[in-house]
Amino acid sequence: MNKLRILAGQTAFDHIRQHGLQQSDVSAIFGASGAAKWLAIYGLDRAIFSEWLTDIDHPIDLFGTSIGAFKLAAACRRDSAAALDILANAYIEQSYPHGITADYIDKETKKILDLVLGGGGSEEILSHPQFRYHCGTVLARGLLGRDAVSSQKIAMVKAFLLSGLGRNANVRAMERVIFSDVRANGAVRASDRYVTHYAQLSPQNLHRAVQASGSIPVIMSGVSDIAGGPSGTHRDGGLLDYHPLPGSLWQGGGIVLYPHFYTEAIAGWFDKYFSWRKTPASQLDKAVLLAPSEEFLASTELGRIPDRRDFLRMQHDDAKRKRLWQDSATRSLELGEEFLQLVQSGDIAERVELI
Repeated sequence: MNKLRILAGQTAFDHIRQHGLQQSDVSAIFGASGAAKWLAIYGLDRAIFSEWLTDIDHPIDLFGTSIGAFKLAAACRRDSAAALDILANAYIEQSYPHGITADYIDKETKKILDLVLGGGGSEEILSHPQFRYHCGTVLARGLLGRDAVSSQKIAMVKAFLLSGLGRNANVRAMERVIFSDVRANGAVRASDRYVTHYAQLSPQNLHRAVQASGSIPVIMSGVSDIAGGPSGTHRDGGLLDYHPLPGSLWQGGGIVLYPHFYTEAIAGWFDKYFSWRKTPASQLDKAVLLAPSEEFLASTELGRIPDRRDFLRMQHDDAKRKRLWQDSATRSLELGEEFLQLVQSGDIAERVELI
């Protein structure tokens, strides 16, 4: 059984077929939103950051939203393996014994980020010798920016309906904010129709920027007035960049490595509801998607990718959810092992598939 699938855009595919994949080829790494889904590839990320990319001598830009922003922040810690372990364990250990409320979700999220970013984490991340960290939020306008849950619900329904008209239909309700390491020199810049603000990260605002990147409307509180960023309420960056597209956001050369729980990238959160809306292959031209195979996922005890809705599915058996999620995370270490074997042996050239 092939546990890992490797899919590449045309430019990346041609390069891998001819030269394999070396650390020096990678210029950027992207991380997708997806909450608990990340647990399915935790071990893959762990191998990439703590074993494969330990001796690089060139800068690599990291950009993510929501859990993608969380994991990439962990990857920038001095001990990336330990930080990713902490993130996975803290996410699995979330518990909602008194019901899933916005206040309690905020509390649990803060607990996770305090563990991942605590002990000087912001300073470590922004002084990493090679990694340049970026994360995305959405600056909410109109009803979406209000505190009242009823207003947010109306805004989300309206945004969903407008999304049926096209990817750019919500330009009045949402603006993108990209928070970046000052050393990155604008490597991550948007090229779509959404107003995009650029803000510098600092030890004083990194925690709140990462928190905002994962603040899901309706079920979580927004994060207001982040120092150094545009004023207003910031919400989950996955609304606009659910699976961030390198073709719209990455301005550099080289290969964009994309550890992902899916074998496709869906541009915005609402786009997943419109099955006919496919991402053009050109948006992933330089990207290499690394994703678990269907056969591998079926072999886990859960039999699929973990999902945030498991909190509701197994709300009366939290021990079962934790056990199944832990099994998914543990099994994902096998993906990391297979990736390392493929790149070190050169067999990745035979396994790569064209997007």
